[in-house]
Amino acid sequence: MVEIYFIRHGQASFGKPAYDRLSPLGERQAALLGRHFQNNGTGFDAVYSGALRRQVQTATITMAQMNGDGAHDIVIDADFNEFDSSDQMMNRLHEVIRDDPTLSEKMKQIHTNHGAIGRIFDIAEKTAMPPADKAVRERLAMRFGARIGSAIDNLVRKVGARKRVAVFTSGGPTAVALGQTLETSREQTIRLGWELRNTSITVLRYDQERLWLVLFNCVSHLEAQNDSNLITYI
Repeated sequence: MVEIYFIRHGQASFGKPAYDRLSPLGERQAALLGRHFQNNGTGFDAVYSGALRRQVQTATITMAQMNGDGAHDIVIDADFNEFDSSDQMMNRLHEVIRDDPTLSEKMKQIHTNHGAIGRIFDIAEKTAMPPADKAVRERLAMRFGARIGSAIDNLVRKVGARKRVAVFTSGGPTAVALGQTLETSREQTIRLGWELRNTSITVLRYDQERLWLVLFNCVSHLEAQNDSNLITYI
């Protein structure tokens, strides 16, 4: 049995020319997560991170709060990166936001309105990706799902049984892992991804050669601060 803590990165620099870095708020979220683990006595037998900057930053800051050395023993595995065109879409959106007053208004609702999340991703897909037919999109989704499934299998094989592992990643990989666990449709899996909050904890247990859901989208480390501005989705 292996417990895998899928941890979404802190708030990134959405709407800026370079999306792939934590905002100051994202850095604070990661620090609060690390203190939460430290105060609760939560430790990990192995720590993995995707190779994206925001993922590595979140891992480093979190682990620094736990053991004073954020870079120590973090395994970088690019298979836990977000889907390939994600950052392309996000980096394109800062221009779209500037030119679309409706979208700019929705950005103000990003903390609480899940409809705003869906609207942003819809526009991102239409403006930053070339047109693609349904079959192409399905092949890309299948390829992404296979990558995440393989990454999980490789992790379990390497760490061995009775381990607790942290994986610092993004909304897409976490949603895909959940979708494979719960056997959801592609549309349902995408909606699960929209629900994931920054630095949220989702725990899956690998047992009897399959994944089981233990905890979903937990941000108790942020809620404990009684500051709604800490709850973000991008």
